[in-house]
Amino acid sequence: MSERQTRSSRHLQPSRNKKLDKLLNVLIGIVVVLIILTATYVFKWQGDAEQAVKDEPIQEEKNDDKEADKASEKEPIQEDEQEHAIDEDEALEEEPEVAQEEQNTLEESTSNDPIVDKVITSKNWQPTPTTQTGQHVSSYDDKSVDWAEKVATVTNATGIDESNMTIWRMQNNGSSNSTLAVVSTNDKSQMYRVSMEWVDNEGWIPVKLEQLNTLEGSY
Repeated sequence: MSERQTRSSRHLQPSRNKKLDKLLNVLIGIVVVLIILTATYVFKWQGDAEQAVKDEPIQEEKNDDKEADKASEKEPIQEDEQEHAIDEDEALEEEPEVAQEEQNTLEESTSNDPIVDKVITSKNWQPTPTTQTGQHVSSYDDKSVDWAEKVATVTNATGIDESNMTIWRMQNNGSSNSTLAVVSTNDKSQMYRVSMEWVDNEGWIPVKLEQLNTLEGSY
């Protein structure tokens, strides 16, 4: 090898070494950056996890508070329902008492008439409200208002609904302001003779209720 070639080779070696150093520095720099990024990501992930753990009890407490609020909102409704149930029970208890009081006002007696089982009267019977005005004229036309009010009076006295009532006789009972009605249930299990009188400006009022054991000879 000539002296010139040897000098050229020596001259190239430092240049190659510089390039290798630069490449190594670049690689080291990249590695350092990757390490920093990785560390940052790990620290951030741990921080988010810790924050989530801290937030979870708070969320649960909020949910518990919401459920408690809902429960407190429902309680008054339940109390209202209980009060309503108590009111209904009291009303049911009062109804038999009222019915018992009305029953206690009825007076029963016997009759010499063999077809009459018992005679019932009451001082608490009230006139059936009338819609008639002016001078009253007793009517036995089954299409008239007066007839309808007579039937209503019989229903009130006997407790037989008009749809379950057979009217066997509705007639004058000695005067224009007195009427006698003989009725029964449709199956004839209950039979009555009702005496009623007209009260001016008020209507027909029952004055005597006879419980019958037969319809024969009742009118």
